[in-house]
Amino acid sequence: MTKINVPYGVKGSLELEIEDKNLSLNTDVPFPEEMENIDQAILHELDHPVAGEPFSERLKKAKKVVILTDNFARLTPAHRILPPILKKLREEGKEVEILVASGLLREMNEAELERKFGKEILASGIPIIQSKARETWDFEFVGVTSYGTPISVHKSLLQADLSLAVTMTQATLWGYGGGGSMVLPGVCSFETIEWDHRLMSCPTCAVGYEPPLNRMREDIEEACVLSGLDMSLLAVFNPDMGLIHLTAGETNAAHRASVKKYDDHYAFDLGNIPGGKLDVAISGSFPGDRLFAHACWPIANLDHFVRDDGLIIVCTPIPGGLAHYTYAKDYMPPTPEAIRRLYEDVFYGKQALWHACLWMPIIEVMAKKEVIVVTEPERLADFEMVKINAVTTLDEAFEMAGKKYGQDMKVGHFPYGKWVLPKGLNQGKMPKVRSA
Repeated sequence: MTKINVPYGVKGSLELEIEDKNLSLNTDVPFPEEMENIDQAILHELDHPVAGEPFSERLKKAKKVVILTDNFARLTPAHRILPPILKKLREEGKEVEILVASGLLREMNEAELERKFGKEILASGIPIIQSKARETWDFEFVGVTSYGTPISVHKSLLQADLSLAVTMTQATLWGYGGGGSMVLPGVCSFETIEWDHRLMSCPTCAVGYEPPLNRMREDIEEACVLSGLDMSLLAVFNPDMGLIHLTAGETNAAHRASVKKYDDHYAFDLGNIPGGKLDVAISGSFPGDRLFAHACWPIANLDHFVRDDGLIIVCTPIPGGLAHYTYAKDYMPPTPEAIRRLYEDVFYGKQALWHACLWMPIIEVMAKKEVIVVTEPERLADFEMVKINAVTTLDEAFEMAGKKYGQDMKVGHFPYGKWVLPKGLNQGKMPKVRSA
């Protein structure tokens, strides 16, 4: 018998005992501790890039420096990473501006700004601009990608003598976050974001896929080049948000290198599962997953690990509610007709691609697998509205799994399922087109 601890967002964790014969895969593995001398490591990486000129050399030719940071939807602790960079810029007498890559998400409020940057940076007098994609006058057209996406980028980035993006590498519903994503969707106009997001319906524009299989990501990388973003600093964290890796350099090359470091810790071999697939997967959620629009991501990741007609259990209290996932209610249950209607609604502008990308991959998984959410009593009505089975205890969800799959069911434990991937995803053959 093995006792597993399933992270449960801001509420801590849930415990469950599983028979050893049933626990076919446990991704609750040891991670490195946080690196020492973080400030020193940050400056070292910036001056030893994987591609392009060192930061110090670039800085000699610059008067105005713009630093891109991610928004409230990403966990990157800018208050821990930016101080040594800002100190160096201050010592060099450079003009500094912080540009928040908001994409089409709302602006951060004061509490969120403080959580992201800390009181010291907020009180420093450094201008913090939050990109607002719908304010078209803030953007300038810079060209068209090979996929036909017209790229309009925030003028603050274009007016910089030196630009640096600071973010984290993680699995997302569209490949891997960080890198060029800081430009597109981060600091691009609404029109540009929608043009790019039309590619999300490609089967390999999905979690864990890289270019050339991931056409959406390839489009993003081309947009990054067109934007003139000089370089990026990418961080990889352990599940406790301890910083374990840093990578700097020309953005697209640095992102690819950072992804390899990420996969060393978060990619697992499907060959270790008897029969290659699980009957049941159990995932937890991060404290930062306050909305189901972000807490639902493990469903897409674990699609790779769970057989069709299998079950995915997601444990999350989501104190902020469903957020954009509310829009999925009109396409549940996800029958072929409902999916056809979704594409039709996207075409006629009834559903925007930028928010459909947060839940469309999830309902596509639910068309072939069952999902049970373990959540708080006050959230049960929310899940009833979107037609997802929800219960208030992990024991109840696991008992339901046992009744469906029997005593010999194969179970996987994925404490932070939204960051986990199968090994070799980009080395295989192109998957079949999606069928109804």
